[in-house]
Amino acid sequence: TIGVTFTLIAPADVVNSADNVLANVTGLTFAVLTGRTYTFRARVPYSSAATTTGSRFTANGPTLTALNGTSTYTIDATSRTTNNFTAWQIPAAANATSLTVGNVAIVEGVFTPSADGTFAIQFASEINASAVTALAGATLDYAWVLGA
Repeated sequence: TIGVTFTLIAPADVVNSADNVLANVTGLTFAVLTGRTYTFRARVPYSSAATTTGSRFTANGPTLTALNGTSTYTIDATSRTTNNFTAWQIPAAANATSLTVGNVAIVEGVFTPSADGTFAIQFASEINASAVTALAGATLDYAWVLGA
């Protein structure tokens, strides 16, 4: 239904310890239809195996007519990485550090797909065999706002 916001909740932790390989946050995906415009905002609490293990958080979906998005996530106790993107899976690389606990990633934006498909919130670890864990309870709010 146009204009109605839906909230999805990650049911369990998702561990990713592959070097810069993106993984979906289980439960934070939804089907999209070509020509419709959607808004989204994900809040993903996460942990890191070490302060020297960085992360990256992004979104993915089908081919696009338009996308304007932002992701922001922890570097240390006082700093954050911020990315603006107009294509899926940006940034291409992780930052270099994270807190071991107390991290929160926010990924948000507006997009119009040019094909039907699935939208997903994704994340990666910077270092092979050093996990970044998206925690259960992460949320994704989304709405269909324009289009037939």
